[in-house]
Amino acid sequence: MKHTGYEALIGMWGPLGILAFTFLISLVPFASPSNAVMAALIAMSFPNIDKLWIGVSVALGATLAKLVHFSASYGVGKVIERKMGDERLGKYSRITMYIMNFIAAATPIPDEWVVIPMGLGRMSPIWFFLSYLAGKLVITIPAAYIGYGLAPIAEGIFGGNTWIFSAVIGIVIAVIFVFIDFEKLGERVAGALRVRKREEPGA
Repeated sequence: MKHTGYEALIGMWGPLGILAFTFLISLVPFASPSNAVMAALIAMSFPNIDKLWIGVSVALGATLAKLVHFSASYGVGKVIERKMGDERLGKYSRITMYIMNFIAAATPIPDEWVVIPMGLGRMSPIWFFLSYLAGKLVITIPAAYIGYGLAPIAEGIFGGNTWIFSAVIGIVIAVIFVFIDFEKLGERVAGALRVRKREEPGA
């Protein structure tokens, strides 16, 4: 079957095509699709590509796109700092933000609510990149293997329209995470870090 659109890009360039496609899609703020669903769909459509490479390529493409968002916010943060002074977060607050960045990357909810404030707060680009990439790898690599494993079932039910199966799975995952209160989760993490700080000698 002749591939068209993004499938042609991936069919021609393999993992590099996956990275480029994911990067372009993820540049759209607040509207990019679930990277786990993307990895699963690509694994279903291209069983000849190594699943590990699919997961890594999707994760890296998404992370590089968010790094663009982060960098733009970082530049705005520098302007604000010159006008209002340097009011960066403390050590434990910054650690909490990196943890929240990991959580945001590993869930299908829009992560710009974490990425943009981190840029405005001029947090470490390196730690932003690493924590976001780690979060993406946690979901994209397993999703690629799961997508590959479920491909025969999806093909038996939907024929060549395996994207319908991926869309259903993505909706189910999104609904599940809607019921997780990430604000309370962040407060618990921050509270645990504050307790640990008080318990440290000389704190």
